[in-house]
Amino acid sequence: MQYQLYYRRKLPHYQPKHGVFFITFRLAFAIPQKYLNALNEFKTKLNHDTDPTDSEIKLKNKKKLIAFMDDAYTDCDSEISLTADPQVAMLVGDKIQSLGESMYHLYAYAIMPNHVHLVIKPKTNEDNAVSLADIMKQIKGSTARSINLLLHRTGSVWFQEYYDYWVRNQEELYRIIEYIRQNPVKAKLVENPEDWEFTYLNPELFRSSRVFSAN
Repeated sequence: MQYQLYYRRKLPHYQPKHGVFFITFRLAFAIPQKYLNALNEFKTKLNHDTDPTDSEIKLKNKKKLIAFMDDAYTDCDSEISLTADPQVAMLVGDKIQSLGESMYHLYAYAIMPNHVHLVIKPKTNEDNAVSLADIMKQIKGSTARSINLLLHRTGSVWFQEYYDYWVRNQEELYRIIEYIRQNPVKAKLVENPEDWEFTYLNPELFRSSRVFSAN
């Protein structure tokens, strides 16, 4: 898909050129009705309490929505586990890291049992940028086939849509990375973030006081 500043499928996707993005994508599992009902109530409350002209509040609400869905994913059952068999997680992690050579700068990721958190900066030139849609297609496409072969199954692996969030500044980047680190602890998978073997942090993040410009 050619780079676009904005496009929409079921969810809106906004990709400023030179931006850094926090992405969450999940397996193709059904979300129980109780969570869908809670999600609708949550969205209704956010919309009711939000001034549509207040961009700062709208931004905070998007963060709340992503966190809400992340909590819901933790409680959802899926046919596949990305982490029960380390080989499955390795397939996903290896693909994410390999694409860092051509499509984006990789800052961090965490592979959870049924979803993945990813922080990247798509590569750009003067006239264009690698689109998030293409990045997600590359990650999901080859890993879906590999996961099915490994698990001796057929059918969908990944849910088509994904959440993306434009990271505004350096401080926000570090808060998001800490959120990713703590996610396995919050999900009660480990007691300490260092114990979760399916988290990756780019060591370059900690070798410079300024990693990127949000402009």
